[in-house]
Amino acid sequence: MARFKTLADRIEMRPVGDDLVALSLMQEVLASMGDEPDDPAARRLSVAAYPDDKDAQSEYERLMNPELDRQRRMDRDAVASVLKAAESGTVHLSATEAEALLMVLNEARLALGARLGIVDDGWGSDEGRASDPVALLLRYLTGYQDELIRVLAERLET
Repeated sequence: MARFKTLADRIEMRPVGDDLVALSLMQEVLASMGDEPDDPAARRLSVAAYPDDKDAQSEYERLMNPELDRQRRMDRDAVASVLKAAESGTVHLSATEAEALLMVLNEARLALGARLGIVDDGWGSDEGRASDPVALLLRYLTGYQDELIRVLAERLET
């Protein structure tokens, strides 16, 4: 059964299997970022724009961090509303909600990858991570994100 379906002016999202559990865990991962002082997830989402210029980096953070934080909060709030509605079944996503879901999925994947210490492609073939719950969640969210990207791409083609 397809999770997503392209409609004329929206995207239909239908929770399948463990989707709501995985997406709830995704929210928990994002909510926990920065709880630990050396959380690699928080560092991964705050990549330096000017790593070799301390003054430029400081100015960048002063100008951009409030806006980045505001947008992330808005995206996460939109996704929380969508997931609450999805508890009752099929949900119709606006383009804005679909994009927010895509952004939040990407943030969660980056956070999980950082916590797993993933720095290169090919991590999925690592047998040592085959049963790691964090790696399993990362794989699940990757597949979910892939399906959403495909549907969003279909909308661009029509």
